[in-house]
Amino acid sequence: MSPLSNVVMCMMKKLLLAAQLLLALTLTLCGNEDAPLTRQHASMMMTSGERIKLSVGFDNGEGSKARAMMVSSGLSDFIPQDEMGSDSYGSYPYLRWRPMRKETSKAVFTGEATEPVTLIFYHGSAAYPVAAQVKIKNVGGRYRGDIEAEIPAALSGVTRSSIEVAGVLGATSVNATTGKVTVSAPPAILEGEEMQNLPMYFPKTALSTSSDVISGIRFEFLGVLVLIPTYATNTDYAFTPEVFTFGTSRFSESEVEVDLSAGGAPKLTRTANSTYIHPLRETVMGGTKVKEKMHVLYVYPMDLGVITPVFPTIYGTYYPMVGNQYDKAQAKKFVIPRLSNINIQQFPQGGRAVVYDMSMIYFNGNNGNGSFIGDNSGTVYSVFSGRAVDFNRRRGW
Repeated sequence: MSPLSNVVMCMMKKLLLAAQLLLALTLTLCGNEDAPLTRQHASMMMTSGERIKLSVGFDNGEGSKARAMMVSSGLSDFIPQDEMGSDSYGSYPYLRWRPMRKETSKAVFTGEATEPVTLIFYHGSAAYPVAAQVKIKNVGGRYRGDIEAEIPAALSGVTRSSIEVAGVLGATSVNATTGKVTVSAPPAILEGEEMQNLPMYFPKTALSTSSDVISGIRFEFLGVLVLIPTYATNTDYAFTPEVFTFGTSRFSESEVEVDLSAGGAPKLTRTANSTYIHPLRETVMGGTKVKEKMHVLYVYPMDLGVITPVFPTIYGTYYPMVGNQYDKAQAKKFVIPRLSNINIQQFPQGGRAVVYDMSMIYFNGNNGNGSFIGDNSGTVYSVFSGRAVDFNRRRGW
C-alpha cells in the first residue's frame, strides 16, 4: 500500500471515530430529554440569540426582593368576647376572638433584587422552558421588573405573533418536555416575620411582531394565604402548635405541578411529595408566655370538583406549668378541632383564608384523635378549644 493510501485510510478511521462519538452524545442527550431540569441550570433549551425584554408588574399590594416578602394579614385590633353558643345539645360558654379591623392582606417585597425566573415559550402544542432572571426595582414607590431572555433556538425564524410565553417565579424544577413547573410551599411564619419565596406566575402572553419589548405583564400569586389567629389564656399549660390541616379532603397542598399551557389561570396538580398537613412556625403560647400569635401559611389550593365541608384542625404538644417554667418531661399531645361551618369547592387562588376559633382556652377532655393527620396509633389527644362543650356528648369536637 502506498504512503498516500496509508494517509487516506488513517483519516477515514479518525472520521469514523468522530462520527461514533457524536452519535453516542446525541443518544445520551435524547435519553435525558424527559428528565426535569432544576432552575439552577444556566439554560434549559438551546437559545437562538434573538433577545426579548418583558416588562412586568406584580399582584396587588406587592413590593420587591422576591426571595423575602413581608406578609401582613390585614387583620388587627383583636378583641376577646365572652358569649354563649348553642347547638342541638344545648348552650355552652364561647370565647370569641375576632379582629375589629379587616383590611387587605399583602405580601410586600423587602427590597430590590435580581431573581431567577422560569419562562416557558409555547408554539402550537410544544413547550420550550428557558431559564432567565428578573431584575426587580423600585420605581416611584412601586416595584417593577425587567426580564431579558433569548428565544429558544427551535423557534428561530418562527413568526413572533404565533409564539406565547408564560413565567413562574420561585420554581424548584421544570420538565423540559412538557414545560410544567414544580413549586413548593415556603416555611410557615408568624406575622411580622419575612416569608421566603412566595411562588408567582404570569399567564401566556403573545410575543410582538413589531417590538422586542412586551409590557403589561403582571405576576400573580399561585397560592392561598392562610391566616390562623391563635389565642391562649390558659395559664396552667404551655402550648406549642405544630401542624395545621383543612382535613383529609385535601383542600390545600404543599407542592404542586403548575401547567400554564391552557392560558389564563394555571392548572395545579399535587405531586407525589406533597402533603395536606402543613407545619407551623414553632412558638410557645399560654402559661407565662405570649397569649396571641398569628400563624401564616402559603399553600396551594385544590379544586375538589364538588362542594365539600372544611374541617380546620391544629395539632401540637402541651406541657404543664411548674412555677414559671413548663415541664417538657410531662409533654402531651393536643388537638384544636373545628366542626365545619363552611362548605366550598376550592379556596381562591391568590386570595386569603382566615381560620378563626383556633384557641387554647377550654379543656374538653381526652377524646381527641389523630385521624386528620394519619395518626391511627391510638395516641390520646387532649382537646382544647375556644368553646367549652360537653365532651361526653360531643367528644370535644
